[in-house]
Amino acid sequence: MRLNSRTVRSALALTAVLALGTACGGGDEQGEEAAATTASSSSAEETPAPDLASGLLPAEAFGADATVVAISPEQLAQGAGLAASGAEGLQVTPEECAVAVEGTQPKFEDFDDVAAQSATGASATTVEMLVRGGPTKDAVAQLATAGERCPQAQVTSPSFGQAIITFEQLPVDDLGDGAALLRYTTAVSAPDGSSVTVPALIGAVEDGDRLLLMMSLETSALSGGAAAAPADPAAFADLLAQAYEAQAEALD
Repeated sequence: MRLNSRTVRSALALTAVLALGTACGGGDEQGEEAAATTASSSSAEETPAPDLASGLLPAEAFGADATVVAISPEQLAQGAGLAASGAEGLQVTPEECAVAVEGTQPKFEDFDDVAAQSATGASATTVEMLVRGGPTKDAVAQLATAGERCPQAQVTSPSFGQAIITFEQLPVDDLGDGAALLRYTTAVSAPDGSSVTVPALIGAVEDGDRLLLMMSLETSALSGGAAAAPADPAAFADLLAQAYEAQAEALD
């Protein structure tokens, strides 16, 4: 018997937000205070910043077959809220992974500005997000060391059963003030023995007070399709580089 789509969606929504949270949050208090101070100082300035959405990639960058739609801050917050609800009763092992995951769900209201879009193809969805101000300091460093700190985590939840998340650092170009690329594979298991494996890629680039995040999630398993094929890391790294150049050109 296959996992039902609701079970898979619950697991993937949670793990996707946790993966983004690895880059967006979880910093120490000193870093958060510094970020808050910077945000306050920036807010006091009268010069308006360029529209953050103008720094997102054009739709054609994702391919002719992709459907590209904007994601509002409200939708991002709603998604984070759903993941937080799904995290009730969540257990993460080993301990170092539990510490890394704890408190990393991003709070998008902490950022001065957020812009995002999703591009959905036949078997995968790519999400591009730009944030400005707020807790962006050391975000790339956190993602770059995630595989070393927690190469594999076991996640158990009443909402979806059990999932094994495997993290692997991947090579990436030297972009901005720092860049990181991570592959994480989610294997979801249900009590009846059914399972599904979903590979994903997440990249981050820090550029001044801005943070670029991109995630590619193979979603064919949501509709009961065949096992998803891993995305090409080289192609994703190239798209991440294009996204970095686009935001730098539009916003600097």
